[in-house]
Amino acid sequence: MEAARMKFKKLLMKSLPYVLSVIGGIIVYIVFVVNVRDDANLNGLMSNVAASLLAIPLIFILYDYVTYKMSSNLDNQLAESMTFDVNAIVLKVLKALRRILAIKKPLSWPVIQSMLRMRAREIRAKMIIDGKDMELLKAHKKDLNELSYKLARARVLSDRQVQIIISMTKHLAHAVNEWEYKGNTSQLAKYMEDLMDGIGDWFDSIERESLQTHQQFQLTIEQEAAAAGKNKGQ
Repeated sequence: MEAARMKFKKLLMKSLPYVLSVIGGIIVYIVFVVNVRDDANLNGLMSNVAASLLAIPLIFILYDYVTYKMSSNLDNQLAESMTFDVNAIVLKVLKALRRILAIKKPLSWPVIQSMLRMRAREIRAKMIIDGKDMELLKAHKKDLNELSYKLARARVLSDRQVQIIISMTKHLAHAVNEWEYKGNTSQLAKYMEDLMDGIGDWFDSIERESLQTHQQFQLTIEQEAAAAGKNKGQ
């Protein structure tokens, strides 16, 4: 309610000069043009003044509208670009998790969906981790962390999406720290589960159908399938 009130107040303050200009134009027209008829020069001058006062708000409103549309289009393009960057990092995380979970099938949407449904007990039973896997996750965590700062400053994604990205970064950090200090533990599996849930939330926030057309995802999945087919044929 408070946010709506502040928004209305801001809109009112921004509109006030336009309203006063229109009122001034109407007053000038009524007082000088309608009521003063014996001075043609004065009538002509005041008609121009009234017309200007009425036209100024229209000019600025059109300017604000064009500026808003251009800014909106730029924000949409920036949001699409940054979403692409997040998707690329998430894809790398999924590929690392597939190796950690010893999943032999090539990366595909059914495989991704099954990974996201896995719970901590199943994750711990399947986990086979080495230092290289954790170095990859640490690098992906760093990339995601740097990107989250850019997203927070750009403010082109929703607050919910930024929170999800920060949450994924946190779960990655917890998983890496748990491995480095304690090794393969049940808590590590829980962090992995939380990370999977975060990835699922991210997919939901950008609509899974649109994500499936993401060029990088599609290309990688096709490459995975092609490599699996080649290996099978050898």
